[in-house]
Amino acid sequence: MSLIAQVMSETLTIKRPGEPVRDSTGSETPGPPVLITVENSAIMSPYGVTVGSSTETHDASTVIETRRVFAAPLGTDVRPADEILRGDEVWLAEGEPLVLPYTSLARVEIFVRRVSG
Repeated sequence: MSLIAQVMSETLTIKRPGEPVRDSTGSETPGPPVLITVENSAIMSPYGVTVGSSTETHDASTVIETRRVFAAPLGTDVRPADEILRGDEVWLAEGEPLVLPYTSLARVEIFVRRVSG
């Protein structure tokens, strides 16, 4: 089994707002969320090793912001502002996805961010 297959061995869920619907006042609101299960995926360091980016804010509270990469099989529909669910962790997708089709490690990647504290 290749290293990338070992790393990309999680089943994660993409969550995004559903198609807009009209409420009782006629205003458009997001419909029920759409959940997409993605097998053979991972949230990993953008560097391929166990380092990453974290920052802490010290303004009378402890806020920790962590940045990683969501990697998924080619063809995965992931968009900016999607939420990636990993157990009780919620990661927010940022930026445009990067499609890497021409390598032995072919996949789709998008930066993700999680804020805790």
